[in-house]
Amino acid sequence: MIQYFSLLLIKRNPYQKLVLLIFPLFVISCASVKQLAMEKDVNRLLNHSEVFSDQFTGFSLYDIESGTFIASHNSTLKFTPASNTKLLTMYVTMKSFGDSIPSLLYSKKDSSVWVSPVGDPTFLYEPFENQRTFELLDQSSNIFIDWPGANPEPFGSGWAWDDYIYNFQPQRTWWPIYGNTVSIRKVNDSLTITPSFFEDYVEVLDQTRPGELVNRERKFNVFTAYLESDTSDFERIIPFEYSQELLLQLLNDTLITDPKYANSPFPLTDTLYSQLTDSVLVTMLKPSDNFLAEQLLLMTARWNGHSEVKSFIEEVKTTWLPELTDMVWVDGSGLSRYNLIAPVDQVRLLKRCLDEFGWERITGLLPTGGEGTLEDLYLPTEEEASFIFAKTGTLSNNHNLSGYLITRSGKRMIFSFMNNHYTRPTIEVKKAMEQFLIEIRNAY
Repeated sequence: MIQYFSLLLIKRNPYQKLVLLIFPLFVISCASVKQLAMEKDVNRLLNHSEVFSDQFTGFSLYDIESGTFIASHNSTLKFTPASNTKLLTMYVTMKSFGDSIPSLLYSKKDSSVWVSPVGDPTFLYEPFENQRTFELLDQSSNIFIDWPGANPEPFGSGWAWDDYIYNFQPQRTWWPIYGNTVSIRKVNDSLTITPSFFEDYVEVLDQTRPGELVNRERKFNVFTAYLESDTSDFERIIPFEYSQELLLQLLNDTLITDPKYANSPFPLTDTLYSQLTDSVLVTMLKPSDNFLAEQLLLMTARWNGHSEVKSFIEEVKTTWLPELTDMVWVDGSGLSRYNLIAPVDQVRLLKRCLDEFGWERITGLLPTGGEGTLEDLYLPTEEEASFIFAKTGTLSNNHNLSGYLITRSGKRMIFSFMNNHYTRPTIEVKKAMEQFLIEIRNAY
């Protein structure tokens, strides 16, 4: 259109040719000046911020419509992503599975079933009411288990060993059960232990606690609850020490049958799918469930022909996501401080997710203002809809947020805002990030 209009003008007035040649350059220059001004404003805002100038901060902003990066601050430097790592796990899960995740490879004959687990974390895990795996096993009188091979390391590389007692760090395994945790709940004067199998392994003491309200021996499933320390109702969820022998005991206690490990491999003709893929991802992303993330990465590795996670991660880095620079990726949840990724690569990952899976699906999986890990932040008003869809990532002294932003004018942006090594309270960093992103939103 511009070219056609230019030719008409030149024919009528040859002296306008110089103006017409300059005009496109002027338009391009205006766009470049605006981008440069924005980048300078972002750097000024972050460098002069009482919060962000006192820590290691990175920011990257991408305009989806124009297909350009429009603001950056330390965007190519590597940061500890914490639970932003779950965005990688989300991507490989969506890439590997269809609308449902697998639970077991199996063959069934009469009342006997031969099964091999693939790492499905949803088996008898409280957030998931649908239990197709349980139904299959419950209908079988004889259950024979073919273990997939060497057990995965229960903890990931770089995990804190002394966090074994906390519910955010269950052990990894080929066949999780009950979320690999024990729930100890006190209501009035009644103590409930789930699964009930562990009732004989919980010692209740009516005395002041020396440390945690509920504790567990490091290498043994021996629990202690100190009731005098807390007279109110409570629930503590504690990971148990996993073993293949314990799995048989829990299956026996739950199914009232006697499952056995097979002496030799056998043909497996069918695959049992347990849950909708997106329902598992929502449950992983919105409350930031580390257990689901670790098991999903384990599952996708095996599903793509890898016996362990490390070689699968290398394949993803080199063939699935070659546009990402030299990130360090070691686990599915982000518990490890060995993970390192640049804000610009978080944006590139989210752009890839958008291209392959679409806006509606991706934004439906991520927390938005007022829910999940964004429960008290980025709240929409009655007059406007949600404007942010993003994954948080928090470890002590680290907080990050990466996702999608809708501006006041309706533009759709991808951003990554990463903050490491601060010493102030995390809530102060979160509030400063919220204020900054709202300024970005208003500017466009």
